[in-house]
Order: sequence, then structure tokens, then C-alpha cells
Amino acid sequence: MIALRPLRWPDDRAALLAFDTSFTTDCIFRLERTDNGVTLDEVAVEPPIYKAYSLARPTDVIAGHDWVQVAEYDDGIAGVASMTIEAWNRRAVLQHLYVTREARRVGVGNALVTAAIDTARDRNARCVWVETQAVNYGAVLFYRNMGFAWCGFDKSLYDQRDAGVDEVALFFSRDLQ
Repeated sequence: MIALRPLRWPDDRAALLAFDTSFTTDCIFRLERTDNGVTLDEVAVEPPIYKAYSLARPTDVIAGHDWVQVAEYDDGIAGVASMTIEAWNRRAVLQHLYVTREARRVGVGNALVTAAIDTARDRNARCVWVETQAVNYGAVLFYRNMGFAWCGFDKSLYDQRDAGVDEVALFFSRDLQ
């Protein structure tokens, strides 16, 4: 069973730092220019891409967000999500969503995002907005399955020297109205 609760700071810090955030993918999304815009196409990659995200910096930032929940599953912390609410445009920004490798595909991410959507709606947000990378194929499929629509990109967000691959930030939004 998955149980959600507020972050207990700093007690949960060590558990978050121990998360295995890595993924491997043999498919990515690539931006392709058209005469009148851009398309997002699925592309197979060989060899597969391996990525891991360090939570060292984000962990201390997460605690200061407007809404933070952790998911407990199988006697441990299996996921965390944090969100901020932008008052000027009523947009809720899902800043972070991490699910441990062992707890993926059991509903932890779904539970966290559903709770974020419910909270955003309760706080009168008009949409929930999220960013992920074009190489994070699983995350793109996950957000689409959760009702998010692709709404933009930024080719300059990531320092390519740090990214290790040609990464593009993809933005998704889900209307709450």
C-alpha cells in the first residue's frame, strides 16, 4: 500500500539522498523543425542512454517549496514530489518528482501527481506545469498518461557540458479548469 505524508525535514533528508533516480532508455524524443513549427518525434537510440540525477542540491531546496509530499511504500520512502504555486498567473509548478527505481510502475508516481493536482485545484491554480528532459522517455510517457500536454521546449536550459547528451527541456501542462 502507498501512503502519502508531508515531508519531515530534516528527518527525511538521508532517505531522499539515498534514492536511486537513474534510468536507462533506448528511445528518446527529438525536436524536428517543420515549415510552420516543431514536432516532437520518438527516436530509437543505440547504445541506450543511462542517466542518474543527484538529489544533493535539490533535496535542500525541496523542503522550502509550498507543497511537499513523500510516498511510503514497502516500509520505506519510495517517492517525493514538491510544488510551488505562482500567485501572479495561478500556475502550480511541479518542481520535483522522484520515485525510487524499485518503486516504479506500482503507482507511487501516480499517487504523488494526483495529490499535487488535487492540492493545486484546492489552491485555485488554473493548471499544473512540469518540466522534464527529452531523453527521459519514461517521464514523458508518464506525464502524458497523467493528462499533461506538451506545451513548449527550451534548448538552452541545460549546460550541455553537464548533461552529457544533447538534452532539451520539455514543458507539459495540465489544465485544472
